[in-house]
Amino acid sequence: MKTLFKSTAVAVLATLMMGTSASAFAHKVGIVDIQEIYKQIPQMAKIEQSLQTEFAERRQELEKLQGDIRFEAEKFKRESTTMSQAQKDALRDKIQGMQKNLAEQGRPLEQEIKARQNQELAKVQGVIIKTIEEIAKDGDFDEVKVKDTTIYFNPKEVTDLSSKVVAAVSKK
Repeated sequence: MKTLFKSTAVAVLATLMMGTSASAFAHKVGIVDIQEIYKQIPQMAKIEQSLQTEFAERRQELEKLQGDIRFEAEKFKRESTTMSQAQKDALRDKIQGMQKNLAEQGRPLEQEIKARQNQELAKVQGVIIKTIEEIAKDGDFDEVKVKDTTIYFNPKEVTDLSSKVVAAVSKK
């Protein structure tokens, strides 16, 4: 009786293990390199160009102000030995005022640029994720992982979908 029970248990266990391993082989996994996708799609260059155009005028104003500050600082270095104390103080105050103005204008511009970049990146990210889902469904993949967050994968068993995603996103 005990032998029958043991042999039945072993047979059931063996059957379950075989079923598990068979289903593990049927699991189709894909992987994507998000960083490479971002680097290769033309939408990123378009975003960069549009942001540069959008903020060009304000950046030029800040660059001009930086140039003026450099000029005044060099003037202070050159002529400070021949200036009176009142002239030194006035020029120093002027330079500090210009630096304060630069900081007051620069921070909001930087924040605005970052906010716009994030908006545009969110749009592109949505397109990329939707494209990955479409490719995974079309290819009957059970799972798609991000390459950067995966410690190890066997390239023989896992399909890299990055080039397909780049091609599909580039067409959109």
